[in-house]
Amino acid sequence: MKQIIITIGMAVIIMLVSLTLISVESKETRKEELNRGVAAAVKQTVNESKRDGQQSIKSNNDMVAQFVNTLCVSIGSDGDISVEVMGVDYIEGMLDVLVTESFNYPNGGNGKIRVRKCAIYDSN
Repeated sequence: MKQIIITIGMAVIIMLVSLTLISVESKETRKEELNRGVAAAVKQTVNESKRDGQQSIKSNNDMVAQFVNTLCVSIGSDGDISVEVMGVDYIEGMLDVLVTESFNYPNGGNGKIRVRKCAIYDSN
């Protein structure tokens, strides 16, 4: 009987440790993906806004729409993403955004990650 109780106790402890490690790894993976995705989308959008002969970005709203489109293509996770535009100027080639991703941990808890990126076009 003592052996059964010890075995069940060890199984519960192993399961709790495993869930904790999976949750921490899940958040770090999502944060890295979001950070890379936002950085790439901001850079690509700013570069496209100043590209010679481009016709897709004619206003600040077009620039934000281009950013959101590029970001959605680059992010593969299943979280809910919200974009808050802190500053935008398509004429000068400047974009500053705060992106928040809300997601669920494997244990059912809720998590939130925020990434803020700013890019200014440099013609050099």
